[in-house]
Amino acid sequence: MEAHQLKIAPPVSPDHPKAIINRELSWLNFARRVLSLVEDPDLPLLERLRFMGIVGMLHDEFFMKRMSGIKQQIRRGVEKLSVDGLTPKQEFEACRNEVLSQAKILSRTLKEEMLPGLRKNGIPILDFSDLTKRQKKNLQAYFRSSVLPILTPLAVDAEHPFPFISNMGLNLAVEVSMKGKKSKRFVRIKVPGNRPRWVPLPEEKGFVPLEQIIAANLRDLFPNLKDIDGYFFRVTRGAEGESQEAQDLDYDYSDIQFIPGSIIQQVTNELKARRFAGCVRLQVQEKMPKRLRQWLARQLDVDIQNIYETDRLLGLSDLMDFRIDDHEHLRYPIHQPITHARLRNIDVHDSAAIFRCIREGDMMLHHPYHNFDTSVVQFIRSAAIDPQVLAIKLTIYRTSSDSPIIRALTEAARRGKQVAVLVEVTARFDEAPNIAWGKLLE
Repeated sequence: MEAHQLKIAPPVSPDHPKAIINRELSWLNFARRVLSLVEDPDLPLLERLRFMGIVGMLHDEFFMKRMSGIKQQIRRGVEKLSVDGLTPKQEFEACRNEVLSQAKILSRTLKEEMLPGLRKNGIPILDFSDLTKRQKKNLQAYFRSSVLPILTPLAVDAEHPFPFISNMGLNLAVEVSMKGKKSKRFVRIKVPGNRPRWVPLPEEKGFVPLEQIIAANLRDLFPNLKDIDGYFFRVTRGAEGESQEAQDLDYDYSDIQFIPGSIIQQVTNELKARRFAGCVRLQVQEKMPKRLRQWLARQLDVDIQNIYETDRLLGLSDLMDFRIDDHEHLRYPIHQPITHARLRNIDVHDSAAIFRCIREGDMMLHHPYHNFDTSVVQFIRSAAIDPQVLAIKLTIYRTSSDSPIIRALTEAARRGKQVAVLVEVTARFDEAPNIAWGKLLE
């Protein structure tokens, strides 16, 4: 396998005047190290694009968890200094400045390097305005058949309140001029999440963002209106629900009364509240008029300093889903894990085979270089069906949505074996699936 040198920015020295010992800024320092991979011209192009999506995801999680916690402290009037001597307001300003600095680098790299690089390799992400008439017509047909039927425009006026804006969804803020009225009417359109963000051009190489296709075909939604203007925006909500008292940045259940299952109920309540948590960031398209972004901020109860504008794409985390079938030269070589030498010849249909292999001596597994499926998963599958196995006990922190381990444990329980599993229900942003797995295993 060809070796690739990854150039990662060195950590700041503790003696440096800008040394980062604050945990919020440390999170952003980690994001900047990933950002250095985005900027590295020696890395394959599609890998750099994926790293850009990872930085976008890190920023999203940072605002959901860290910035929301700082804002809660500011609202409560907390003046306690952090370990590096900053008040919550100073922490907020330092974090905001660092995010803006990283966002500027992301925007420049996307505009000057990534998009031209994709175009050069025949897989461009195109603006709808740059398409030919035939390409626009093809995408209009796609819009009318696959997108238009599931759009739900929501108008705002004296009879219709401002709609709930879900966390990290893409939206269009549409202003329409009504006949006989001077003022414009606001309409919100949510970009559907069950349609691909990167829409391929029919019979051609290239992709167009879904939100641009919707914005370019608003006339189909409002055929009788003259002036229609659309602007993109995105909302980030805090990870801590507003229905509960403000908490510290990390889980702390030491004060919860000892009642069986109380922590699970607490986490479940937090997940319900999180959906309606307060907004900690409003991202808007750069060309959105100042009056409109300020009006949006008031409706969402967002301070002006929590508005972040961009001249390129919103929701960069979606770049992790930009998938191309070919162009292998633009990726790292595909990693193929190997089966441990002692496990290569065991009969997978013989439930006792892997146990006989283990009895021969200790076996060191190194993941991801050793195949997980032919080792750990095969071990648990064998234990689930082997008549000599009486009990299976293990701990699960995170797992996939269709986990073969969960299926094996369920099968073991059906066969009458004792199955004891410790599931970490407070794994950040995996609480819901972990609680669901716990209930399934119960």
